[in-house]
Amino acid sequence: MDVEDSTILHLDMDAFFASVEIRDDPGLRGRPVVVGGAGNRGVVAAASYPARSRGIRSAMPMVTARRLAPDLVVVPPRIDLYRRISREVMAILASVTPQVEQISVDEAFLDVRGARRLFGTPAQIGALLRERIRAELDLPSSVGGSVSRAVAKIASAHAKPDGLLIVAPEETAAFLAPLPVSVISGVGPKAVRSLEQLGVRTVGELRDIPATTLRRALGPQAPMVSRIAAGEDRTGLGRQVRDRSLGTERTFEEDLTDPEDIRRRLTAMADEVARSLRREGLVARTVSVKLRSPDGTTITRAATMDQPTSVGERLREHVIALWTREAASLPRLRLAGVRAEHLRPAEGGSSLELAGRTTGWQDLEQAMDRALDRFGGVSLTRGSALKGTAAEEPAPSRSLPGLPLGRPGGERPG
Repeated sequence: MDVEDSTILHLDMDAFFASVEIRDDPGLRGRPVVVGGAGNRGVVAAASYPARSRGIRSAMPMVTARRLAPDLVVVPPRIDLYRRISREVMAILASVTPQVEQISVDEAFLDVRGARRLFGTPAQIGALLRERIRAELDLPSSVGGSVSRAVAKIASAHAKPDGLLIVAPEETAAFLAPLPVSVISGVGPKAVRSLEQLGVRTVGELRDIPATTLRRALGPQAPMVSRIAAGEDRTGLGRQVRDRSLGTERTFEEDLTDPEDIRRRLTAMADEVARSLRREGLVARTVSVKLRSPDGTTITRAATMDQPTSVGERLREHVIALWTREAASLPRLRLAGVRAEHLRPAEGGSSLELAGRTTGWQDLEQAMDRALDRFGGVSLTRGSALKGTAAEEPAPSRSLPGLPLGRPGGERPG
């Protein structure tokens, strides 16, 4: 098989959370719909394309979104449903090729070289995947293809919404040339400003500056960015893992100041993340906590455990310890989050746990899972997590690649 073929595909679900809600309520079709918290401190987790046409984007404060669209429809997130549908999407991809790298709840890379004999060209495979997702799940998706993952992702963004774009190897440099330098992964706002000071705004202009000048502007990222800009990058799939991280966040209606209240909220979030790990058949080696004060000061701290786990009590212990170390510097909390990282499949319940003190918690939490599955989310929880939870608003975090939910605060702008 010719390695120069555009066999790296990037599939991205279009406005995933919002599209699911519109699918389930056709009366929302054509209206500005967002998924997120409806309170004064709620944030937009996902926006439909009619909402985006009004300037609304993910991670935007809900009060701003309402100003932009007074007729805005706000739908509370249904994270378990999005995760289930995500698994169904990934199963469709895996039925075409085992070479799938899921990077978030709503996107994945595929290497389709081995699938060409059965399913045709990359363009035909991309069209097949989109048709199956539409037919089986009634959801829109976009696919981009190229010789590298970086350009495939750019191509899928240009195919949106509900489209397909395959960039041939010989057309890669010309395709990229007129695009802003910010389309290249690794060229963030600071790098964009540095390049603009050099008079560089497009990928084509970036190709014309000397390598030493580019390195001064971009640092160690320069060689990789230069290869992508020249159409010479051939980077394929990375590690094929379902989840790099999985977590949850809460933006609170009122700032939290009571240490016991904060402890309860963090305990509830640790239990929620642990339950998600068990549902996905995963264990985590690292757990992190994110804390934000009313003035926007944000810190993230992480702890690595001696054994991977999906036991909520173990996550809770580390989360509370991490928060305790920072409590004096952040006495008021507007937002808090818990995230499990460095995930791997659980092996027959292996590390759930080796220590005898945790075995009892494992049994108890599995019993809680069964009760919650049978009776629903309000039927059973820790007594220590009961008080004050009603005011919380879920703000789903993405790098399932979060599951992969991707970055904190919700769905990507794709």
